[in-house]
Amino acid sequence: MAISPILILLQKGSRTMSDVAALFDMDHTLIWKNSGLTSVQFARKQGMIPLGFLIKGIIKIFLYRLSLMNIERWYERNMEVLAGLTLNDMDRFSGQWFETMVRQAIYQEAVQLIKEHEKRGHRIAIISNSPSFFVKPLAEELGIKDIICTQVEIIDDVLTGKLIKPLCYGKGKKEYAIKWAYDNGIDLLQSYFYTDSYFDIDLMHAVGFPIATNPDHKMRKAARQNNWQILTFKKEAAF
Repeated sequence: MAISPILILLQKGSRTMSDVAALFDMDHTLIWKNSGLTSVQFARKQGMIPLGFLIKGIIKIFLYRLSLMNIERWYERNMEVLAGLTLNDMDRFSGQWFETMVRQAIYQEAVQLIKEHEKRGHRIAIISNSPSFFVKPLAEELGIKDIICTQVEIIDDVLTGKLIKPLCYGKGKKEYAIKWAYDNGIDLLQSYFYTDSYFDIDLMHAVGFPIATNPDHKMRKAARQNNWQILTFKKEAAF
């Protein structure tokens, strides 16, 4: 996809006011890798988890990408592995994981798209089911200040291994976005949302400009039925 379709898309929304946002899912939208799976792969390389755990993760991510499985329970099991680690531990791990597994998988066209939104004064945010310590390195690399994500339980700076529900996933992602928009004076009906996943369908219906980006099969079908824009990025690294 060349830059021109991006410009055509943004011209449909003429507003350049600060109450317009561009929300980006992370996995398969900003990056072409799955953060959950790559973090498990990296943890395996570091000797932190057994091989069987990794193999189960690969199978579950495959089913999730086909929209055949709700990933929530697997995600909870991943978090249980992190129980007892401090936030500093996670910041150090996620920084190494990002540099090793993710930085080279950032879509160049996604970065171009973010810059086009910034030129129009739109507020940029990453909205993801991943916890903040996995989203933060990417946000910092892209110069994005706003992160909307699943919250984890922390007591005395230590992870308990539990997630705080609702997750920023499915209907929960829509709830997170609505609250963030309200708190920040954002008009979602004038805003954009980019995602690959059919599980984000509720939030797609809540924004004025939903864009199916590198969509899975069910999202592509939904985009065609709703006459939503479809973008497909080349796997060309931004950095």
